[in-house]
Amino acid sequence: MPPSYARAATSRLGSPPEEAMRDWPTWKRAPVLALGLGWLGGGFEAWSLAATIRLDLGFLDAVKLGLLAVLAGGLVGFLAGLVAGPLAAALTRGRLPPARHALGMALSALFLAAWYLLPVARFKLQQGIPLAAGAFALTPVGVAGVIFFNAHYWLRREDIGEEYRLGWSGTAPLAALALVLLSAGWASGRGYGSSRALDTDPDVILVTIDTLRQDHVSAWHTGEPGDEAPVRTPVLDRLAAEGVRFADAITPLPETAPAHSAIMTGLHPARNGVLSNGHVLAPGYRTLAEVLAGEGYATGAFVSSVAVAARTGLDQGFQVYDDDLQPWVRGASRLLLARVGVAVIMRFLDPTDFPWLLERPAPVTFDHALAFLRRNPDRPVFLWVHLFEPHSPYEPHGLPGFEDNGTPGHPSVDHRWILSHEADFTYTDEVRRKLRRLYAEEVAYTDQQLGVFLDALDALGRDRPRDLVVAADHGEMLGEHGIEFNHHGIWDQTVRVPLIVVPHDANPWTRVVDRQVRLMDVPATILAMLGLERQEAWEGGDLMRFAEGVYDRGWASLLVGRKTASLSAGTLLGYRAPRADGKGDVKLVLDLDSGARALYDLASDPGETTDIAAEQSAVADELEKRVRAEVHGLIEQRGSTHLDRTTEAALEALGYIE
Repeated sequence: MPPSYARAATSRLGSPPEEAMRDWPTWKRAPVLALGLGWLGGGFEAWSLAATIRLDLGFLDAVKLGLLAVLAGGLVGFLAGLVAGPLAAALTRGRLPPARHALGMALSALFLAAWYLLPVARFKLQQGIPLAAGAFALTPVGVAGVIFFNAHYWLRREDIGEEYRLGWSGTAPLAALALVLLSAGWASGRGYGSSRALDTDPDVILVTIDTLRQDHVSAWHTGEPGDEAPVRTPVLDRLAAEGVRFADAITPLPETAPAHSAIMTGLHPARNGVLSNGHVLAPGYRTLAEVLAGEGYATGAFVSSVAVAARTGLDQGFQVYDDDLQPWVRGASRLLLARVGVAVIMRFLDPTDFPWLLERPAPVTFDHALAFLRRNPDRPVFLWVHLFEPHSPYEPHGLPGFEDNGTPGHPSVDHRWILSHEADFTYTDEVRRKLRRLYAEEVAYTDQQLGVFLDALDALGRDRPRDLVVAADHGEMLGEHGIEFNHHGIWDQTVRVPLIVVPHDANPWTRVVDRQVRLMDVPATILAMLGLERQEAWEGGDLMRFAEGVYDRGWASLLVGRKTASLSAGTLLGYRAPRADGKGDVKLVLDLDSGARALYDLASDPGETTDIAAEQSAVADELEKRVRAEVHGLIEQRGSTHLDRTTEAALEALGYIE
């Protein structure tokens, strides 16, 4: 044997420690070679994430995500090699080892490239771009061809004993690590906002609290005997005292994504098309975030529920949109392997057993939002923080005064179990009492965490004034009208929401506005506080004109709500409007399917127990006429959602569909 062979020199695909693998059979060596391909695939996935991810990641967070992508890619590559090895061995019987191993590596590359690129091809096809879809679908074949010819070349050189200092086992991980570091630098080095912003522009902080009933915020209670709040909310009470409290604010549609679409677009959901959590906001609607981004603001959203994930279209205009709910490596849910794992859980397991797939706790959301503020000290920030605690399932937090609710992980009543078995579950008065107490503790905990966030916000010492808006998206039924612990229907328990505006200046406004206002008035109000003009397409108005005494008559609103969790069960429509004499509001509830309608005088009948449609038929006729005029051409759209199975399962677990 020549001396060069005696040195057992090898090629890049066969240098030590690969020397011992030269004589391995293909079924055994292919997984090892494919492991390196998987590492490289993971490195390129990290690079792709750096280009597309909209999380606010620090360098170390981005490195962790990149390394996880490499590990995930290595696992997929190894599994691809386990399949490719025996297949290559069967196809190359009688061929020399270089050809067998090269085919094993090529087939591994084919499977690995298909793993990453076929989902892209499917997405392009769904977008109506068949040529791009076809290109992505065929690319794995080309990748396999390139890998085969290159691998065969280097494996032939290995076979004749040529020596190389660094082999495949060294080249692949080093190349993957380089991709990770480059992608981490890219992902963490982004800047937000622009030079169009002025040094005097105030920060805008919008906090929305999911499923918060107005009557569970103690500032909304008069303090008279018999009118006591079920829970004390000192932080919200303080904000209400510092700013302007809108005592009769309503949501146009008591569901998370539609209500937030009204806040972001200044339009009723019936006009922006987001009529359920399954609908998507079309890109043609100009959002508050888009307007402020155009003014040079750094825009960031930090949400706590899958119901307002980026797929809803609410991310429009936000440079950062943090909807990554899992509690481990930030951004891990964006990895393809993680997405497939989630799809499997949603398809074959009970999503309620995996709460981190559906929501995340307020402290985590607040921490990410504060980090975004720290990394953007030089630009004004529009920050939206969404909290989900009051939404079902209700859970204890160990707060003083709520000891009867149990402790975290050991509730007095297991609401998650009830929701999973609700079809066969019978609510008793005792269960209702316990669930109401749990709901009250969720509200108290949210108020507490809001206080922690505001204290931390003050401690940042940002050299800017601040406009703060706090609102709920909708309320919750706690057994009233026979509706058990959800927000179906358009009763006032779900429609009325707390709304507080704390402007940066100190004008002597009226501190309490008792006229009816709507969530779609929030964006125009924010722009007005910044001295910017309302967008022409928006229907909402400036609420501070009420506080200034310019407006003295409330604004009417169409109401839309579902009858049950099933969209196919139909939709309720309504109209809530100020009375002609200015003494309170009236509300019409209309079931178009059956033709039934009811009219309530909310001033004398706030519990909506007495239907006066028959005796006030002229009023009912007029309100029904307004309803039909507003929804003309839109009624047929109700329930027209197209959801992937993963999203459908998540919304089902949250009680939005059945």
